Amino acid sequence: MRILIAEDELLERKSMCKFLAENFSDIDTINEAANGREAIEKAKQLTPDIIFMDIKMPGINGLEAIEEIQQISPFSKYILVSAYDSFDFAKQAMHYGVKEYILKPGKKEEIVSSILRVKKEIKHERKQQEEKRDLIEERFISRLMQQPLDKEAHTILRNYFPSFKSGFFLVVHMSDLPEKEVIQTKLANHVKHRFIVDVADGRVVCCILADSQISKSDMLMQARKIQLVFGEDCYVGLGYAYSALENFPKSYHDALTAVFQLEKMDNRKYGFSEKSDHKLYNSDVVVQLLAEVEKGNEHEAVELYKDNRNFFYADELEEFYFNVKRLMEDQNLALPGSSISELDTNEEWHHFITLCCLKFREHYQSKRLMRKVTEYIDEHYKQGITLEEMAGHVGLSPNYFSNVFKKVFGTTFVEYITGRRLNEAKRLIMENDYSLKEISYMVGYHDPNYFSRVFKKHYQLSPKKFQQQIFKK
Repeated sequence: MRILIAEDELLERKSMCKFLAENFSDIDTINEAANGREAIEKAKQLTPDIIFMDIKMPGINGLEAIEEIQQISPFSKYILVSAYDSFDFAKQAMHYGVKEYILKPGKKEEIVSSILRVKKEIKHERKQQEEKRDLIEERFISRLMQQPLDKEAHTILRNYFPSFKSGFFLVVHMSDLPEKEVIQTKLANHVKHRFIVDVADGRVVCCILADSQISKSDMLMQARKIQLVFGEDCYVGLGYAYSALENFPKSYHDALTAVFQLEKMDNRKYGFSEKSDHKLYNSDVVVQLLAEVEKGNEHEAVELYKDNRNFFYADELEEFYFNVKRLMEDQNLALPGSSISELDTNEEWHHFITLCCLKFREHYQSKRLMRKVTEYIDEHYKQGITLEEMAGHVGLSPNYFSNVFKKVFGTTFVEYITGRRLNEAKRLIMENDYSLKEISYMVGYHDPNYFSRVFKKHYQLSPKKFQQQIFKK
């Protein structure tokens, strides 16, 4: 934990430094600033986790310094220190998101409590950031395996991998897959560039994103190290490296083909695929077939399969099947049938492709419909929308609409509207700008007593008790 103390009184700064060092063992560095300008410069260099900021300082005051520091160190947290018990200061501080305010001379217990609260907030935010990054990386690698690439893939690359120069896929197959965390740890010891890992269908898919151009010899060396660390029954298929993101699906398909070949021939454990012109053509057809299925184009997908079925290898059909499975899982859709082993004839493959297309088409229609529903709810939920009114708005019968709504949202229409109202009520209570009676009317309850009963049933606390609990903290 990095601390910055911005205080124009030397004795106050030294006293705070000594107190923090004696009471918190997890502090890495404590730095000092004698005024607001110096605090801004130190924040640029150190990106502190917590800043103790005196409000009254010569030149740039504490609040002005916070405004500038937030632009360069947005995740820093502040504990304001002031000799003045001024509501104006506190109100300005709240505008900048500052929640801790200590009056000089600060009591030991008060300072410790403030730091513990801020540390808890930092820990919570970091956990959220990690979870968000994990989800973004999962979406990113999933999109890089599919043609055509969407805009989101380019946006993620720009925001999360700004120094990217080139990259490639490798696919690892072994009989006994370790846990994903174990795989990531082992790869981290042997892959010198940033990477994302996905584990599915008994294989490890790794996308490597480097900030330099990668040579073929470097790729083979890394594949060899990975093969050795995972053991004798491990095969590592490599896709070629590319600088353009649009070519990453090709790198993935090359790596997948390579690992199939390695297993089948069993004369080497790692390397690139050995493709004939025919295999190269088929790879493009599989990508096109996958794109048609994902778009729900039943006729185009089936015709494409019919035209090329006699030329597909078993590993190409397996690749197609597992990519369809991945796409459907991304949309929370159930794959038709049980397993690839049941698809023995052309008719069964036709049926499988047709059902997948229909599921995707129905899914997109439901999404468009529910987007229209949520937009209408956001505009009218305070006015008391009935299920019949909502169904009429989207042109469905009440019974069918009710079934579709519950399938998509996992709750009934009435429960959803109630939850939407009560979430808004909770937010307004926490802001503390309105009375409970006003809030009741603002979220669409014209009887405050009924509002109180519904709120208590939902949150196990009356609005009054909830309000008291919030402002006790």
